[in-house]
Amino acid sequence: MIPRSFPVLAAALIPATAGAAGYYLPNQDAFATAKGNAWVATADSAAAVHYNAAGLTQLEQAEAQVGVYAINLGHTFNNGGGDFEAKSEWQYVPSIFYAQPIEDDLAWGFGINSPWGLGTEWGQGSPFRTVITEARLAYISATVALAYDITDTLSIGVSGSGNYADLTLEQGLGIAPLDFLRFEGDGTSYSGAISLRWQPHEQHAFGLNVASDTSMDLSGKVYSNILGAGPADIDFVTPLRIAGGYSYRPAPGWNVEANIEWLDWDSLNSLYLRSPSLPGGAIGVPFHWKSMFIYEAGVSYTMDNGYAFAVGYDYNSNAQPDTFFNPSVADADRHWFNAGFGRKCEDWGWFIAYQFGYSNRDVRGALPTAAGQSANGKYEGRHHSVSLSANYRF
Repeated sequence: MIPRSFPVLAAALIPATAGAAGYYLPNQDAFATAKGNAWVATADSAAAVHYNAAGLTQLEQAEAQVGVYAINLGHTFNNGGGDFEAKSEWQYVPSIFYAQPIEDDLAWGFGINSPWGLGTEWGQGSPFRTVITEARLAYISATVALAYDITDTLSIGVSGSGNYADLTLEQGLGIAPLDFLRFEGDGTSYSGAISLRWQPHEQHAFGLNVASDTSMDLSGKVYSNILGAGPADIDFVTPLRIAGGYSYRPAPGWNVEANIEWLDWDSLNSLYLRSPSLPGGAIGVPFHWKSMFIYEAGVSYTMDNGYAFAVGYDYNSNAQPDTFFNPSVADADRHWFNAGFGRKCEDWGWFIAYQFGYSNRDVRGALPTAAGQSANGKYEGRHHSVSLSANYRF
């Protein structure tokens, strides 16, 4: 029989990510990243497929873009008994976007990217090994987008995505040294988005993007060096996401922009882990997260010779209450400082961006596991990322 600590594995469902936004990965374009992801009102490249599909009508020729976001997560924990660090490793998130005008007021685009994911490995030596030892999420979205100019100043965009998620979770059981219970599963879902871009004046633009929530059933198995193996499946969700932004161009080459993003984590109430080995066949695990905001601001300047520079800042508010805190997320109020440079030539361009993120959080009142361990303590996050995008216009 699987021990009472098994349901905690479902509570570890949310793998750690780069920001304090659950498992959301907002950084899908190097230029946008350098501006603190304040880009929804600009959205003037093929990456608009993700940020704001309505912006695709600004393109005058076909454009292809490839990029990679590389991040090293630095998580440290202290509960009075010494410092414990999660494994330090670089993780890579690639992206591909393509967009093409169909006629003067109509355009389409396509993208393959990872808007959710990453992972963290704490290992068997932490004081909370029966809460989580490792959590990893690989998430891929394939998106088709269409944009249309309703008027000379207002455009609308719609998109549809097919999504694939592959989840790995592991925790100790607390029965014997180095024991473990591991879940591996995958599944698919569909999602959509609708967006608007309004530019009433050449110096002012507004953008809005609403991306739907998703729900999928990840099917796989659980296995253990103590308990053996068996089939299992678990619910997985991504929340409704709304992003709005304003862009101001005070002088040629300059763009000052601000965004607010909202993620409906309130919808993450309880998830269900199902297995024939469980009493009753299923166990519901309460999360009770709270919806949160991301505040983003950035400034960019493009010179006459095409060289471009950008700086930005974004603040991610915490979505995870102390009671249901899990180190696989290590969520906290987090600050990101961003900067980058690149060049926009006639037919091609490139951009590179760097991010530094930090957070401090003191967790009190986290629920213990059946083995008596909890995630209470002080957490520090010190993260570094580099992103690179390159595009070519046909």
